[in-house]
Amino acid sequence: MNINSKKGFKMNNVSECNSVSEVLKTIGAEQDYSLRPISEFPTYRGVFDGNDNPVAIVNKTYPLMQPAKAFNYVDSLREGLDMTFDTAGFAKGGRRLFLSLRKKNAIEIDPKVGDTMDEVVYFWTSFDGSLQHTINKMLERLVCTNGMVARDSQSVVKVKHSAQMEDKLQGYVDTQMEEIKSAYAETKQIIYSLAETPVTPTDAREVINRLFKGESKRAENIRDEVFSRFSKGMGNRGETAWDLVNGITEYQNHGKAHRSSETSSIAENRLTSLTLGSDATLMNRVWDECMALN
Repeated sequence: MNINSKKGFKMNNVSECNSVSEVLKTIGAEQDYSLRPISEFPTYRGVFDGNDNPVAIVNKTYPLMQPAKAFNYVDSLREGLDMTFDTAGFAKGGRRLFLSLRKKNAIEIDPKVGDTMDEVVYFWTSFDGSLQHTINKMLERLVCTNGMVARDSQSVVKVKHSAQMEDKLQGYVDTQMEEIKSAYAETKQIIYSLAETPVTPTDAREVINRLFKGESKRAENIRDEVFSRFSKGMGNRGETAWDLVNGITEYQNHGKAHRSSETSSIAENRLTSLTLGSDATLMNRVWDECMALN
């Protein structure tokens, strides 16, 4: 059984879709996946997609969740949060699946210059157990397409692949809807406050130095670039704590070098870093540092 370990990243715009079935059809995942025994490895099973392509090898007790079942939980969030489908697709050669939701212009900071933000929810799962079912609350600033995690200690929810995963995911959908709304409402108020909080160049430098440490010339260059984006980045004037938040996220989104590898493209690495990895982790520290300036 040969598994494709090469690059395989696919992202589709599904904003015109009105149902999970339409989303699945758009990304080519409308057929159920299957688990099959592997004769030479009796303690493992192979995961095959709806077109009989091998996707992963898992242990024989691994609980497979169908794409339709996974996306139905996301659909419940979509309806409860008054969002629309946004993007969907595969990563890691088809071993990971994602779907995002969006609410456009949810936060208006300065609509006169187009400084508004969309609320975005990302759902990730995997067919090989490499990634838990993951739900992440994000924001995207439209003036510069900066993506950032919402200010919330529970911005990421993870559910392990287990016999109880369906009950746990359903429990999250049933109980966390209001918490998601509350997290976005809290973030909105924080943004308004940061937009009114003046920041001196010295204060900005100190925050940037704490977030981007290092003695090398490269580390120094990174700090200088972040400061430059705070001062004169897209939609920034270098005057407020909100400018500082966006200078940092602009660097993470557009300035930071996201490299490709043998198994992932630059686009895939950028998305996973923003929604699952180091960028998402850093963003919580950014919120804390900038809120402390208030």
